[in-house]
Amino acid sequence: MFAVLSVWIALGAFVTSIVVILLPSEGAEPVVTLLPYTIALSATLAAGVLWRLRTRPEEEPGVEGQRLQAVVSLFINSMTFAILLFSLLDPWYALAAMVIEYGFLYVCWLLYTRIVMRKPGES
Repeated sequence: MFAVLSVWIALGAFVTSIVVILLPSEGAEPVVTLLPYTIALSATLAAGVLWRLRTRPEEEPGVEGQRLQAVVSLFINSMTFAILLFSLLDPWYALAAMVIEYGFLYVCWLLYTRIVMRKPGES
């Protein structure tokens, strides 16, 4: 349930960011201010799903689908963040921020797959 909610929140933030960028209007600043918090909520839900499913086998019904939904949610959130960065910042600063963000996500993914998702008996 939280995996699907996370995906829908991520999709809502993604569409909202595109609309705010393509159709600028008066009063859009509060929306842009709240988008990072919406992204953080969706990412937290996705991370919670991944954490909850860390000990469950992939063969169990629904586990693989929920993991996929959580990962897709994190991907959509990172794309939304990238759209906001490139629309609000100088391109070089946005590019530097993207390198830092994706580097951090890569380290988190490595730690998650190597430590948390390690199968029993592996070293």
